[in-house]
Amino acid sequence: MRVSACVTTRNRTESLDICLQALWNSQIKPHIVVVSDDSTDPEVQQANYQVVQKYPGTTYIQGPRRGVCANRNNAVNAIPESETDFVAFVDDDILVQPDFFSLAIARYSQMPTEEKNLAILTGTSKNEYVQFFPARLTFQGHFLPTHDAPQTVVIHATLFPRQFFTQEQWDENIFFGYEDAELALRAIKRGYKILYCPELQADINPVESVLASGTIAAGIGGINNYDLHVEAARLYIGIKRYKDLFPNPLKLIAFLFIYFLQMSKYLLEHKAIHAWPEIVRRSHIQRLLLPSGT
Repeated sequence: MRVSACVTTRNRTESLDICLQALWNSQIKPHIVVVSDDSTDPEVQQANYQVVQKYPGTTYIQGPRRGVCANRNNAVNAIPESETDFVAFVDDDILVQPDFFSLAIARYSQMPTEEKNLAILTGTSKNEYVQFFPARLTFQGHFLPTHDAPQTVVIHATLFPRQFFTQEQWDENIFFGYEDAELALRAIKRGYKILYCPELQADINPVESVLASGTIAAGIGGINNYDLHVEAARLYIGIKRYKDLFPNPLKLIAFLFIYFLQMSKYLLEHKAIHAWPEIVRRSHIQRLLLPSGT
């Protein structure tokens, strides 16, 4: 059973090195590791390339620099379905536990082929402050942690059948935020089942976010750059959820009405009501009106 890893990185060479070291220290080694590099500085790209050369079995490719979804697609598409059975997505600040792959393979080995081909295994990840669990999505698209029939995954502690990414891709209309929830909804629609496996664990290395590093100064009013992307993504996914994935006109209208009220209140409280146009712009909701979409 072949398990591979897609590592996405951007401007964090030291963190990438630690991430790859953890991957290759696994009890069962990954079959293939691809590093897709979205770094903007040629010197950082070269440094990242040199790091990758330290780990045989790891391939370095340049990223598309269009957001995390495009970078993950770039990585997974570099691993043909014929070359691996399952894939994990690991950002450069993630440290998988040494038994991560062996425990996942043990789980899959207990399943009949038909069940295994439609099973997405997800565990937990944690940093020094909080532990993340799979969840259900509330009506407004917020996460409600659950161990029973989750609708979302903990992306850095998850394995997908590689065949799924022949059927679907990460939605590149989403620059950042909720992208794993949207992908999980499409998987469920296709008949995949998300299974919570608490033994699958990953740690989050405490490094500065490449989106949040600009702090409030990079945002609007009291809303930072990171939160602008997240709220824009929640708007996009809410519309896509009730318009395309699980069509329900009444739920769509209700979602938009509540989103507008709650977001307006939130922006007013943070002296950022003028951020509305930017949220709508970043959401790319106009692309949901096109004839074809992800």
